Amino acid sequence: MKSITIFYGPKKKFLEIIPKENINNLTEIVHKEDAEKRNFNLRSGDQEAVTYPKPVIENLVAFTDEYSGVNDHVILNFVNFLNNFEVTNLFLQNPPNIIHKELEKVHPKILKSRNFKYAPLSIAKLKEISNNYDDHVIGQLQTKSNLIHALYPMTRNQKHPPVTLLFYGPTGVGKTETAKFISKILGENLFRKQLSMFQNNEFSNYLFGGKFNQPSFSRDLLERESNVILLDEFDKANPIFHSAFYQIFDEGIYVDSNYHVDVENAIIICTCNYSSEKEIKKFLGEPIFYRFDGVIEFTKLSIDSLSKIITKEIQNQYSNLLEKEKKIITLEEILAKFLPNASKFDNARQIRKIVKDYLSKILFQKMN
Repeated sequence: MKSITIFYGPKKKFLEIIPKENINNLTEIVHKEDAEKRNFNLRSGDQEAVTYPKPVIENLVAFTDEYSGVNDHVILNFVNFLNNFEVTNLFLQNPPNIIHKELEKVHPKILKSRNFKYAPLSIAKLKEISNNYDDHVIGQLQTKSNLIHALYPMTRNQKHPPVTLLFYGPTGVGKTETAKFISKILGENLFRKQLSMFQNNEFSNYLFGGKFNQPSFSRDLLERESNVILLDEFDKANPIFHSAFYQIFDEGIYVDSNYHVDVENAIIICTCNYSSEKEIKKFLGEPIFYRFDGVIEFTKLSIDSLSKIITKEIQNQYSNLLEKEKKIITLEEILAKFLPNASKFDNARQIRKIVKDYLSKILFQKMN
């Protein structure tokens, strides 16, 4: 073997460093070898053993999801498995720790490890967040100020431990939208996990590491395209799992039984629907509460803010109507229907749904 390249980062960046031709995937050669072994066992009988030359592979490539698609013995004895082939170049994306350590031990001179560098938060980007925030998240002026102050320390150094933020307040007032907006400014796709979906023992395996073929938080982190990490509905996860986040909040390192992840320079955002810091401490507990660099309140929307959201939402949905639909009802008619009732709404999510339902109903009725 001439070279081993281990890459930690998203698939789209891994694709940029691997060869464009003469490639064999890990899953492909594992399945092929298994099939040949079965055929050999069927043919062998009393025949004398025959030695065949090793298959030649110029570039062997393994993507993140392939380790979960092969038998454990391949992962646990990776070097022995490779010895069944004549491999020239090996490219691995986000391999389990056991593979990296084994290759490092056997082939230290030809192994190179690369980590994808996520976009840092610069002063220019922070100013862009500040200058454009009100256009994307309406009615949270004090929240914006607290957010900018919490993020500022990240602009001082190229290497910085993650900033961990807890957004709290009513549903639909801009918590998730703020995370999306920050990620957008940094030019990355938000990494989002809905913690309310994990309520059973499977969550334990997901957080602390289970079998290689099981989903895991660490593997998802390695595959992420953004250093803005949103842990949505953090309050819905069972408190017994909070300890899984202590090290990543404190040091920017996440370790489970199979992987080691560095989240340097990350912005970790957790959301909850609690109404006060006192309530957060009571239900989440002080050990996790004091690990947040910023606990930021999102307040109930004023009537003026609700009116702005209604106007913006109606304009957005109306712009997507067909020309024949716009002839049925005007923008002004829709605004006149909703704006006088602004006080009856609570949040942007509710407004979006009701406007959508109203347009569908009125357009269908007038077309028939």
